[in-house]
Amino acid sequence: MNEAASDTRKGSKGPGCLLNGFAAVFLLAGLAAMYFIALKPLFHYWQTDSWERVPAQVLDSRLNRSTSDGSTTYSVSARYQYQYQGRTYTSESVSLYGGSDNFDDFWQRLARRLEQARLAQQPVLAWVNPDQPEKAYLERGLRSGSLVFGFAFGGVFALVGGGLLFFFNRRAKASGNPEGGGEPIYSSNQKSGHGFLIVFGLIFVLLPAPGYQSAIEGAARGDYAMLFIFLFPLVGLLVMAGGLVGRRRYKFFGPTPLTLDPDPGQAGGQVGGEVLISRAVPHSARFTVSLSCVHQETRGSGDDRRTDTTVLWQSDQGGYVESGMRDSRVQFCFDVPGDLPPTYQRGRQSVYWQVSMKGELDGRELHRDWSIPVIQGDVGSRFTLPESHVEEDRRQREEAALASAREQIVVKRTGQGLTVTSRAGRNLGLKLGLLLFGGIFAAVGTFLLVLALDEGGMLYLMAGAFGGVGYGLVALALYMLGRSLQVVIRGDEVRSRRRWLGIPLRQRSMRLRNADQLVLDSAVRSTTNGRVQEYMNLYAQDESGRVRVAEGIAGQQAGEQLREELLRELHLV
Repeated sequence: MNEAASDTRKGSKGPGCLLNGFAAVFLLAGLAAMYFIALKPLFHYWQTDSWERVPAQVLDSRLNRSTSDGSTTYSVSARYQYQYQGRTYTSESVSLYGGSDNFDDFWQRLARRLEQARLAQQPVLAWVNPDQPEKAYLERGLRSGSLVFGFAFGGVFALVGGGLLFFFNRRAKASGNPEGGGEPIYSSNQKSGHGFLIVFGLIFVLLPAPGYQSAIEGAARGDYAMLFIFLFPLVGLLVMAGGLVGRRRYKFFGPTPLTLDPDPGQAGGQVGGEVLISRAVPHSARFTVSLSCVHQETRGSGDDRRTDTTVLWQSDQGGYVESGMRDSRVQFCFDVPGDLPPTYQRGRQSVYWQVSMKGELDGRELHRDWSIPVIQGDVGSRFTLPESHVEEDRRQREEAALASAREQIVVKRTGQGLTVTSRAGRNLGLKLGLLLFGGIFAAVGTFLLVLALDEGGMLYLMAGAFGGVGYGLVALALYMLGRSLQVVIRGDEVRSRRRWLGIPLRQRSMRLRNADQLVLDSAVRSTTNGRVQEYMNLYAQDESGRVRVAEGIAGQQAGEQLREELLRELHLV
C-alpha cells in the first residue's frame, strides 16, 4: 500500500470531525443569536398584538449593571401592580427582551421612565394577556439595535458555519479513496452546491418573516431603522436565484463524471482522464483543462487561527473532444514533474490535487472542479492526445496570449519613440468587484452609524468595523480604476509617467541597453478553489533600481508575449 495514501486515511477522520465540529459551532451560534436576540422578541411582539393596555402602578424599579472584561451591560428589574376585570395582579415581567446587553440605551431610558413614574406615583400602561391576565409587560416595543445585531451577527455566523460544513464535507466526498480504484469522480461544485444555495437563501427569506409586518408598521410610525430587516430576504432571493441558475446549467451538461487513467494519478508520470458530457458537443468546441497541486497549512489557534493556501504547481491545456450522437468525452493528459508531493494530510498540513475544466456551449458556461488522488509513480496514461491537437492548442494559446497582451497594453510608435500605455479602467471585473464589496460594507457602516447616533452602545463598534473596511476598500478601488501609466522609450532612455484620472502624479527614468534588463514579475496573485490568476508587471531594471514599463497584465503567458514583442520592437533580440 502506498505510504502517502495510508497517511491520508489515518489522518482524515480526526481532522475531519474536528473541522465539522468547528463549523457546527459557528452554525449553531449564529442560529442561536438570530433566535434569542432577534426572532424570539419578534414572535413575542406578534403574539402580544391582541393584548390589552391597562394602567399599572410601579412599586419598585432599578437599573442593573453587570461588568465583565471592561464592558458593562444593563437590564431593568421592576415590580408593578394592575387591575384587570375587577382583580388585582402583581407582575415583574418588564420587557419582551430578557437578559442584559448594551446594544443601545434602551434599558437606561426604560429605567428612567419607570423610576420617574414611581416617584411621581403616576400610572404607566401595561400590556395584559386577556386569556391569562397574570401575564403582562410594561414595555412591548421592538428594538432596532437588537434586530440589526441579531440578524447581522447571527446571519454572518450561520452562513460561515453552514458554508464551512458544506465545504468540508464536499471536499471529503469529492476526494474519494486516495488509492483510486477506477470509480468515476464527480465534480465538487455541481448539484449539491446549487441545493445549498437554494436552501440557505430560503432560510434568509423565511427566518425574519414574522417581523415583516411589524417592520412596515414601525416604519409607518417613523421608525425607519426597522426596514433593515428587508435586507435579509433581498440577500436570500439573490442567493436562491444564483442556485437556480446554477441548477439549470448543471442539468444542461449533466453530472460530468471524471474517469482517471492512471488511477490514481502519478507525480513523476502522467495524470490523464476523460470527462463525460451528457450531450453532443462539436469537435471544434474548446474546453480548457487545468491541473493544480495545492498545499494547505493551518497555523495558530483560537482567534489567531488561519489557513495558508499555496499553489505549488499548475498547468493548462485544451481538452480533446470526442463527440458522439448523445454524449461527448473531453480527454486530457498532463506530464507531471516528479518532485511534486502526492495527496496527503498530516496534522495541520495537507496537499490536494485538483482538475478544473472551463468552456462554453450554446451560450452556457461550464465550470467544474474535481479533487483527485495522486501518488508518486511513473505510470503513463492511455489518454494520449493526438500530436496535431497538442500543436494546434499550443499555437492557439500563444496567439490568444499575444492578442490579450495587445488588448490590455497599447504599444505604438510615435514621434517621441515607442509608447507603452497601461490604460485606466482595465481588469474591470476585479476592480468593480472590490468597489461593490467595499460599497456594501461602507453603506452598512454608515447605516449603523446613523442608528448609533440615536441609540449608542455596540452599534458604534459595529459601525466603525464595517465603515473602516468599506471606505478603505472603496478608496483603493477608486485609485486602481483611475490610475494609468505611460512609458516612452526613445533610444535607450525609458521615461515613465504615472497619472490618476489624467492628473500627473510622478515621473521616473532609466537606461535600457539589453534584454536582460526587461523583467516580468508577479504583482497580484488570487487563488479561487485552487485556481490561480496572476496579474503581472513588466519592469526595466539596472543596479540603481527599476522602472515599471507595463502593469496589471492578466496572465503570465500574456506578460511573456508582451515582453517578447517589446524586445523585438527595440531590436534587443
